Amino acid sequence: MDFFEKYPLIDILENSNYNGLGWAVTSVLFYLSLYHFLLFVKSREKFYLFYSLYALINAINLIKRVKGVFTESINNEFPDFFIHLNFPFQFASYLIFSYFLIEILNFRKHFPKFTRFFSYYALSTSLIFGVLVLGRYLWDGYGMMRGYYILVFMPCTLIFLIYGVYLTVKTGEKVRYFILVGYLTLGVSSFLLAYLTFGKALTFTNKYYYIYYLAVLVENFLYTYALAIKQREVYEDKIEIQNVLVEKLRENDDLRERLNENLKDELKLKEKKISFLEADAEEQRMAKLSADYEKQITLLHLQSLRSQMNPHFIFNALNSIKVFLIESDKENAVLYLNKFAKLIRMVLESSREFKISLGEELDIAKLYLSLEAIRFEEGIDFKITVERGINLRDTKVPPLVFQPFLENAVWHGLMPKRGPKSILIRVGKIDNGVTVSIRDNGIGREESTKRKSKQTLQKQSIGISLSSDRLKFFNESEKFNYHFEILDHDGINSERGTEVVFHLQNHSFSKGIS
Repeated sequence: MDFFEKYPLIDILENSNYNGLGWAVTSVLFYLSLYHFLLFVKSREKFYLFYSLYALINAINLIKRVKGVFTESINNEFPDFFIHLNFPFQFASYLIFSYFLIEILNFRKHFPKFTRFFSYYALSTSLIFGVLVLGRYLWDGYGMMRGYYILVFMPCTLIFLIYGVYLTVKTGEKVRYFILVGYLTLGVSSFLLAYLTFGKALTFTNKYYYIYYLAVLVENFLYTYALAIKQREVYEDKIEIQNVLVEKLRENDDLRERLNENLKDELKLKEKKISFLEADAEEQRMAKLSADYEKQITLLHLQSLRSQMNPHFIFNALNSIKVFLIESDKENAVLYLNKFAKLIRMVLESSREFKISLGEELDIAKLYLSLEAIRFEEGIDFKITVERGINLRDTKVPPLVFQPFLENAVWHGLMPKRGPKSILIRVGKIDNGVTVSIRDNGIGREESTKRKSKQTLQKQSIGISLSSDRLKFFNESEKFNYHFEILDHDGINSERGTEVVFHLQNHSFSKGIS
C-alpha cells in the first residue's frame, strides 16, 4: 500500500499538534534562534539579535500547542504561568519584529525621523503595558491589560504594519521583497486561521493550526534567506572599506616617500647653510644679523612715515586754504589752517615714536576726519564710540596705523557716493585686548575697483600692505597678536560699505597677520 494512501497528507497536516509536525516547526525556530544569536555574538550586527529573539519568542508561543512531547508535561504542570505569559510574549514579539525590520532594512538611514518616532512610541507603550501587567497582580487589572492590548496596541500595530509595507518597498534594499512576502504570508495565514476558527472549540482550532505552522516555516525561510543576503552585503561593504583603506595606505606611503625625499633635500640644504655660517666668525655673524635687523627697522620706519600722510591730502588741504582765502572766507581759512597745522605737528611727533597710546591714535584720526569733512560740501558724519571700562592709555599701537584705512574710506568709499556720508569708529572689548572697527557707508571695495579700472591713470596703493608689514614687525617686537580683517557689507544704501576690524590682543604672538 502506498504511504500517502495509508497516511493522507491532509490527515498529517490536520493532526500537526499531535504527530510531530508542530514539534518540528518549533524545533526549527529554536535552532534558528540559537544559530543567529551566535552570529550576533560574532558579528555584533543587531538584526541577528532581533531575529534570534523573535524566533525564540515564537517558538515559546507555539510549543504550548504541541502534544506528545516532554514540553506538554511542563505546560500542564504550570498552566497559569504560560497563560500569564501569553499577552506579554505577543506584545514583545511585535516590538522585537519591528526592530528587526528597522535594522535589516536600514530604516535608521532611510527614514531617521520615523525611526526616532517609533522608538519613542515603543518606549512609551512598553512602559504603559508593563504597568498594566503588574496591575494584573496588584489590583486585579487583567481586564485593563487585555483591553489596552486589543483596543489600543493592536490597532496601532496594524497602522504601523500597513505603513511599514509602504516604507519597506521605498527603502530600495535588496532584501525588501523577501521581508515583505515573509510577514505578509504570516499575516494572511493568521487572518485565515482566525476566520476559520472564530468561535469554535479548541479541537477545531488544532485541526487548522497547520496553516499557521506552514506560514511560520515559509516566513522564517524567507527571513533566513534575507539575512544571508544581508550578511553578504555587510561582507562586501567591509571588503570595500578595506580596499579603500588599503588605497589610502598606499597613498600615505607614496606621500611619506615624497616627504622623506623633500626632507632629505632640505636637510642637505640646511647642512650647506650651517657649514657656511660656521665658516664665519661669531662676531661677524652677529654684526651682520644686527645690521640687517637695524636696516629693516629703519626701512619700515621710513616707509610707514612716507605712507602716513598722503601727499594728495597735503596738496588738497593747502588748495582748500587757498580757496577759502580767494573767497575771503578768512574765518574758515584760519580754522582749517590751524587744524591742518595741528595735524602735521601730531603726525611729526608720533612718527618719532615706536608706539603711541590708542587714545593718541584716535585723536589723530578725529582731527584728520574733521579736516576732510570741511572739504566736503555735505560734510562727513563721523563718530567715535568707546566701550565703558576700556583704558585707551594702556593699549599701545604703531603710530598712524589707522591712517591708510581712513584715507581709503574717505577717497575711495565716500567721495564717489551720493547722499549722506558717515564713518563710525567703535572701540570694544575682547579677550586679552580690544577691537577697533572702522566702518564707512561708501560704495564698497568692489564698486571702487570697477571705477579705478576705468581710469586712464592707474595708481598703485601700498598703504594697506605697509600697515600689514608694520603690524607684523610690531607683533614680533612686542610679542603681541595684532591683526586686522576687512569686511564687505552689502545691502541697501544705509547698510552698504566697508568695515576694517583691528584685533589688538595683548597675549603672546602666535598667529600671522590677516
